Parts: sequence; C-alpha cells; structure tokens
Amino acid sequence: MNSRELGTEGTTVSDQVRQPKPSAARERILATADRLFYEEGIHAVGIQRIVAESEVTNVTLYRHFPSKDDLVSAYLQRRSDFDHAQVDGIVERHQGDPRAALDELAEALTRDDFGQVPRGCPFINASAEFTGGHPARVHAREIRTWVTRRIEELLEQLDHRTPRATAEQLMMVRTGAVVSGALDANPELTADFLDCWAALIDAGLRQPA
Repeated sequence: MNSRELGTEGTTVSDQVRQPKPSAARERILATADRLFYEEGIHAVGIQRIVAESEVTNVTLYRHFPSKDDLVSAYLQRRSDFDHAQVDGIVERHQGDPRAALDELAEALTRDDFGQVPRGCPFINASAEFTGGHPARVHAREIRTWVTRRIEELLEQLDHRTPRATAEQLMMVRTGAVVSGALDANPELTADFLDCWAALIDAGLRQPA
C-alpha cells in the first residue's frame, strides 16, 4: 500500500505514523497551568510550582514546553480550541437559521461561560500582563477576531443592514458581560445581556414592506 494512501478519518498512513501519541504528562502540565494561570495570573505562577503540582520533572516540562512563553501559548490555545468548538458546534446545529445560531451564541455565554470564568475573560487577563507582540496578546486578538467574523457571517445571512459594525458591537457587549459577571453583583445580568444582544440584532434587520 502506498505510504500516502488515506488512512482513518482522512489522514494518510505516513501522517498517522508521524503523529505522536498523546502524552499524559503533557496533559497534566497543561491542565495545571490552565488552572493556575487563570486563577492566579501568569506572572504570579512560577515554573517550579507547575512542575510540583503536575508531578513531573523539570526535564519533562521543558521537553514539552521549552519556555514559559511556550506554555502560556499552549494554555491560551487550549482555551481557544474550546471556543472554536463551541461556536462551530452552535453554527452547525442551526444551519439555515442564522438568528437561532445568534441567539444560542448569547445563551451559551450565560449558560456555560459566566460560571466558568469567575475572574473574567482569560484572554483579556493574559493580555493585560504583557505588551507588544507577546503570544498572549496574539492569541487574544486572533480568537476575538475569529468570533467577531463568525457573528458577522451570521448577520450577513440575515441580510442585516450593518453586519460588520453590529458584529463588533455584539463582541463588545459579550466582553462587557463577562467582565460584569466577574466584578458586578448584578442579579439581572443574564436578562440584561440577552436583551441588549437581541436589541442590537433587531435594530438592523430589514423590515418587510
């Protein structure tokens, strides 16, 4: 059989041979970094603490993550992968019904995210600790741009009058809601956020003649 012949799930045999097996140690390191970086901040958490709580050696950690910046990048990529899967899953479930997809994107934030990010957005928090072109800021910009563009695509499918501007505004409202959930004691946060989200969408819909 040709080494480039397709194997399972569209990969080639040679690709499957090259792909390393998942490493339990790497996953422990990444899970520990994810928890500590989010709960306490990136600068506040040293590599030796991650080594200790992951129950690995320095050699093992640096084999998977040659520098702390590499570990920070992997931590944010892990968070980004979750967001991609969540958004893509919602859009896929509502193929042909962009308004339903937009509504669930808002509901998912209140249902799944508010309780999971008690210290606010991990990308914003990480970005605040660094400047310039640090990977933390790059990851934050990339995921926020991607989500905004996905929202814009859904608005375009609705024939919205201002899809770009409204997508940006919806992202601002989403960001503000996450920050409010972390800092404010607003018992009506969910209702306020959903009302604002819907109003921004409704304001640009073309009314039937």
